Amino acid sequence: MEQALRMEHQLTVAFVDVDHLKVVNDSHGHAAGDQLLVKVVRIIRSKMRPSDLIVRYGGDEFVCVFNMLDPAEVAARFELVHSELIDELDHPSVSVGFAALLPDDTVTTLLSRADQMLYRRRERRRDVSPE
Repeated sequence: MEQALRMEHQLTVAFVDVDHLKVVNDSHGHAAGDQLLVKVVRIIRSKMRPSDLIVRYGGDEFVCVFNMLDPAEVAARFELVHSELIDELDHPSVSVGFAALLPDDTVTTLLSRADQMLYRRRERRRDVSPE
């Protein structure tokens, strides 16, 4: 973050949540859930550059950091991730929120904005999905 601010580069964070992991764990066991996480990360990593960072944040949550990419470019990469998840894993989705680094950001505020966007996007998707 400090380097991006100092060099005046874009830095975008993606907060990623693997949808329905609990259902996989409950119906097929935790080993199946772990295999799903590994496959999801492999697909996400395939749409990232070697210099981009992906870390596991929680049980089914990941944070991806993209230096010198704006949120629209990162969103386009995650559209490819979504398509590949459907094609390869028959797993419908991950929920993703994006946030671009602002001059006054801390790690906490940046991640919080990305997490809030994730929840807003998930709610909008549920509002338009048939039950």
